[in-house]
Amino acid sequence: MTRLVHFVGSLPAPLTTDDREVLEWFVEHSRGHRLTGVPRDLDPTWVVEYLREREKHDDVFEVVRSGEFADYADMRVYGIRRGAVLEPRHVAMDRVDRIAAAVTAFRALRDRRPELADTRLQISQPNPLDLALFVFGGAAVADGLPLGRALRHLRTVTPALRNLPVFVEAALAEMARLTADHGDLITWQVESPIAQLALVKAARFGMRAPIGRLVARQLAGFLARTHDIGAQTIVHLCYGDYRHKELLAPRNLAPSVELLNAVARELRARAVPLPPAHIPCAYGAHPAPVDPAFYRPLRRLDKDWRVIAGVVSPEGAQDSIRSLAMFEAAAGRTAYGVATACGLGRCTVEEAELAAAATVATADAAEVTVV
Repeated sequence: MTRLVHFVGSLPAPLTTDDREVLEWFVEHSRGHRLTGVPRDLDPTWVVEYLREREKHDDVFEVVRSGEFADYADMRVYGIRRGAVLEPRHVAMDRVDRIAAAVTAFRALRDRRPELADTRLQISQPNPLDLALFVFGGAAVADGLPLGRALRHLRTVTPALRNLPVFVEAALAEMARLTADHGDLITWQVESPIAQLALVKAARFGMRAPIGRLVARQLAGFLARTHDIGAQTIVHLCYGDYRHKELLAPRNLAPSVELLNAVARELRARAVPLPPAHIPCAYGAHPAPVDPAFYRPLRRLDKDWRVIAGVVSPEGAQDSIRSLAMFEAAAGRTAYGVATACGLGRCTVEEAELAAAATVATADAAEVTVV
């Protein structure tokens, strides 16, 4: 099985120019290797601009805690004004025209490059749960994750969960419209650091089972509804990478395995096929571990997941290849794809180029014996 190259999405701000140049950057840096998709992320800071823009709906939202997004602890917190009713238009990402323009550029790119005939444009889609918790939780997300400490953060968790259906409907409406027009060209990368981090934190507080069921049911439910509208997806788990710093550091891959196994059960119950899943192993500025024990939980991973190994470090391919070997040995399968742990938007231009080169080299690596 040939491993695909998976670029998680974002690029450093100096490279986030026009659509054509961004798409060409990824294709050129794949060095002819087959891609899971060609990304066009619209915000190198993931959802920070989205959070800032909630202020335009000041008839509904009020700022209950100021923040200028300098780091995780400086996230802005919103509340709903007394008497206001939150509607999907207030939380929509408003990207229909912007994504349509990227599709036009991608069509032109495929016309110029016949090797991309079976490749799609990859669009970032934050999980609605993540959007809701960041809007209403803000800095509380940095304090160990609201879902893992619901009693302590009840005042922020409650409005997020109460209004979650509004966020879901807003996301699905945008996806449905774009899928109806361009569904054969788009892969949606559903991104959920909240789901990943909930399991990491819950494991440390002995709450893994109930929290795992909760977040898996939500994530699987959203994936099932995207399937119902005909959207093709990839799942991207994450530990957070704002300012190139993780929210939480994993001790091993057990939380990822438990989350994905629970999602698999939920999706099968709904007769929904499993999408590919990106499992980050590196995190923040840290490279992926070269300790087999970190990867050992992958032995329990559901056999039907096509896994993208997030083992690549911008520092080079040698240790990334060793980490990939440990990942594949534990998972008992060749990785469907190889990637960094997160997008490249928090890298320098030089780091992004090194990361892309290391990703290709790692994907091309021959089988390595793990000792």
